[in-house]
Amino acid sequence: MRFAWIRENLYVPALCDILDELGYRNQAMHQRLRPLDPQCAVIVGRARTVRWMETDYVVKEDPYGLEIDLMDSLKAGDVVVHSTDHAGSNAPWGELMSTIAKRNDVTGCICDSLIRDCQKIMKMNFPVFHSGIRPVDSKGRGRVVNYDVPVKCGEVVVQPGELIFSDFDGVVVVPRQVEDQALQLAVEKVGKENQSRRDLLQGRSLREVYDEYGVL
Repeated sequence: MRFAWIRENLYVPALCDILDELGYRNQAMHQRLRPLDPQCAVIVGRARTVRWMETDYVVKEDPYGLEIDLMDSLKAGDVVVHSTDHAGSNAPWGELMSTIAKRNDVTGCICDSLIRDCQKIMKMNFPVFHSGIRPVDSKGRGRVVNYDVPVKCGEVVVQPGELIFSDFDGVVVVPRQVEDQALQLAVEKVGKENQSRRDLLQGRSLREVYDEYGVL
């Protein structure tokens, strides 16, 4: 399966470098997005995007609305990608969201907003990237207006179904139109970096190694 191959063979900086070379220079999410657990930071899967709207009221007849529908629709290999919460008032991801996501073999969550229930999520070994921690409910603060639509997360516009790859260094979004090419070139780059490392440890200069392999 492609996701497992990516986990075994690639890392985010190498893929970012290749996307740069292909002309896609804004695919790495903003550095404010950090892993909740540094030991549980690798996510590989397809984007399930969520568009949020800030609110100051509770819809009494259905307080969570599409938020629940989205969670019930998640399937294996999905990565939940929440749109940016500029206000920093909404914590849309917590223990119960992680519970159903992990049950359904969702591979992770990228939340450009706040999260909560952090120690419980960490005990699940469910990978989450976030831009803050605050113990507040989404009810009455934010509402999902749509999902599986283009959203901006971490300063990157994410299309539904695009490949999401994260590790401790950050999150990269791979456009579908260059996905196969980018992955092939990335694995070639990793091979050159591995050889460069071996040569450097054997005493060659950085200039010599760079001139031979062309990677840094």
